[in-house]
Parts: sequence; structure tokens; C-alpha cells
Amino acid sequence: MRVGFLTVRMLLGYGVDLVVAELAHRLVREGHSVTVFTTTFDDTFAGENFGIEKVEIPGGEFNRALFIYERNAGRALHKMRERLSEFDVLVPATFPFYCVHRHFRGPVLHFDFGNVPMRGFSFRGKLNRTYLHLVDIYWHTLRADAVATISRFLANRFLPEARKKLTVLHLGGDHYINDMRARGDNIAALRRTMRTCLGIYDDEVVIACCTRLHRRHAPYKNLSELVATFRRLREVGLPVRLMLAGLGSPDDESWLRGEGADVLANLPAAEMPAFYAAADIYASPSLWEGFNLPLVEAAWFGVPAIAYDVAAHPETTAPVLVSAQAEFREELGRLVFSNQSRKKLGEVSCVRARRFSWEITYRKFAQLLEGLVNP
Repeated sequence: MRVGFLTVRMLLGYGVDLVVAELAHRLVREGHSVTVFTTTFDDTFAGENFGIEKVEIPGGEFNRALFIYERNAGRALHKMRERLSEFDVLVPATFPFYCVHRHFRGPVLHFDFGNVPMRGFSFRGKLNRTYLHLVDIYWHTLRADAVATISRFLANRFLPEARKKLTVLHLGGDHYINDMRARGDNIAALRRTMRTCLGIYDDEVVIACCTRLHRRHAPYKNLSELVATFRRLREVGLPVRLMLAGLGSPDDESWLRGEGADVLANLPAAEMPAFYAAADIYASPSLWEGFNLPLVEAAWFGVPAIAYDVAAHPETTAPVLVSAQAEFREELGRLVFSNQSRKKLGEVSCVRARRFSWEITYRKFAQLLEGLVNP
């Protein structure tokens, strides 16, 4: 098959970009031809076996209004019709490329990763989010040949007509553990190295979280609550450290270091295995996730996790799900106190993680594509 992905970016630190790369890599490995079309990319995926081509979308500052952005993306795709006609199937994975069905005669798989909640956004931001929701639910998914999404939670928001052609593709989370093993490393050695680098003592319990490190962005990530909970645990004398990874600016780092956290902002993918290896507990304070990939990544390293019982979290690997902030703090404190509980729940997490491997996800994804190309 000749497969074309379309996504707004291929950069370090974004889940959608990682998913596209994992699936594209496996398609090429099995003899298929893959090109990823994107508006921006860095060297994170340099050296991969699939092609990356840049898409220029006109419009500049006017594209901040998403209905204009999509219209301009359509203009760019219209100019690319001859290039797109070389593919057997197209997989738009992010806005504004879901409109590609208008410019391609072959089958289109609409790959949905969800639209984040509007709480905390400006009025203009809420208008944009409303447009995203309406155009996806009432237009693009209905006109695509098939729809895939990453959780049952997200699947429930589609119209019945779209659900008839929808497949839930739970994501794999074994990419970092696989990379670690391929390099001949092991968890114990990476744990020792990372904790030594950060000056973490053996008797200190490391609470880890991989998220957006922004203080005033993506409020649903709820990072401020986790920081406040960490401070409370420290105030009552518990030997805890808060280790954070994810995208962040120098100002974000300054804020978090001022709160006593160990900040590993913009950590390269090659160092992520050491991040998870050094953790004792994974804590996700997020109030909305289409899937929450880091929960599953942590589980592959045997790290027990605590998360809110919301969105797609019940479908993943977290063995401790809570419903309120006070309960989150209480359960986190219990895990800090009990090494035995951490060990037991870490084993539970490892078992659950086996359901979320990239080979399982890829086989289902490839079968879906094959059914579109050769119905």
C-alpha cells in the first residue's frame, strides 16, 4: 500500500506525532510506502524509514481563526491533488487536514485524537474549539470512508452514522521500554543513573509526571494541583520528590524549580526511559485525556499510577483511580508511605500494560487500511 498521513506537526513532545511515527515506521517495515505530510517538523524523527514532506498553508496570522485556517488548508490540498493521487489511502490525523476527503478520490481514514475541553480558554479560543467540534462531528467524520479513534470515551461523542464505520485503536505504550532494550540498557541501571544525576537519595520517593509544564496553558492538565499536593506532602514531612518531564519554557522551569520540583523540560526521547526508571509513583492530575499515553508508558516500567476516574483513564493501566482532590492527595500519600503497595500495584500495572503494545495497535490499524484499499 501507498499510505499518506497528514498532520499539523512532527515535533518532540507531542503524542499524536509519536503515534503517527510508530505506525508509519511499522508500515514501511512490512513493505508499504509511507509519506507524512506536515506543516512543521524538527529532527525528532530524522532517520526514520518513512518520508516527511512539508505542506505550506497560506494565510499567516489570519489562520488563528480556525475556519479560515481550514479553508486555507483546503487551498493547499487542492494544489496537491496530483501528488495525493499517488496514494492508495490517506490518513488525516489532525485538524486542519480532515477536509482532505474533498480533494482525494481514494479512501480516507479519519484518525481522531479528540478535542480538548474549552474551560480556561479565551472567548476566541472557545469559538475555535466549538468550530472544531461541530465540523468534525457533523461533517468530516460522516464523509470519511472510515473513522478511528483512540478510546471508547472519544468514540461515544460521534453520531450513530459515524459509529457504524468507527474502530477504537487503543495506543501502544512500549516504545520507550523497547528503545531501552534495543540499546542494551536495563531499568535498574537507568534508575541509578537518573537519580544520582538529580541528587535523589535511596529513601526518597519520586512522584513523576510527564505533561505540559506550562503554568498558564492547557488548564485541563491541572499541573498546579499536583504541585500543590506535592508541597503539602513535603510540609507534613514525607520524603518525596516531584520529577516532571514535558514541554516547557524557561519561565515554566523557573516556576516549577521554585516550587521544589526536579524539572526535565523538553527531554529527548532517548532519555525518557531513564525518567520512568527513576520514578516510584506516576501521578496524573489531568481532568481530560483522549487516552493518556504516559500512564501506559509508566506501566511498562512497572511504575504504579494514580489518576482521576475521568475521560479515557478507566480504559488504560492506572490501578488507582480517584474522584476528588482530597482523595487524590490521600491515595498518593498512602503510596508514598507503603513500598509494599507500590510494588504490588506496579506488578498490576505491568500486567495491564501488555494489552497496550504497538504491535497489537499496528495489526489492527493495518487491517483497517487493508480493508479500505481492498474492500
